[in-house]
Amino acid sequence: MKETENARIQRKFLDEYAKTLDIKASAHAAGYKKQTGIANALNYLTGERGKRELKAHILRKTGHLEVTKGYIILCYLQILEWALSKDDEGNINDCPLALRALDGLTKQFTNGFIATDAATKRADEKTEINSSIVTNIAGLDLNKI
Repeated sequence: MKETENARIQRKFLDEYAKTLDIKASAHAAGYKKQTGIANALNYLTGERGKRELKAHILRKTGHLEVTKGYIILCYLQILEWALSKDDEGNINDCPLALRALDGLTKQFTNGFIATDAATKRADEKTEINSSIVTNIAGLDLNKI
C-alpha cells in the first residue's frame, strides 16, 4: 500500500519534532504549507493519534540508542576542558565541576585494565585492578576523590 502525501508529511514532521522540539521548524522541514503548516502540525501533534504516533516514534528511536564508553569519555573530557579553561578575568571557570568530571572520567576506566604498582611489586609483574585506573598513582587516596 502506497503512503499518502499527508502521511509522509506527518511522519517527517514527527521525525523532525522528535529531534528539535520546534513545531515551526519541524513543520517547515516536513513540507507543510507555509500559511497553514504550523496550525496543521499543532492540531496533529495535540490529537490522540499524533500523541500516540509520537510516543511510538520516540520508543522506536530509543530502542536503537547505544551510548558507547568512548562517547562518555569524550563528553567528560569536554566538560573537563571547559571547567579548567579561564574566563575573561583569568579565573578558572569551575574547579568543583572539573573535579567531578575527572572523577567520572576515572570511573570509566574500571574492570579489566592492567596496572603496574612499582612500589609494591616488581616492575614486570602486572595485576588486574577492579577500581579506577588511577589507583596506581603513588599516594592517591580514592576516598578523597
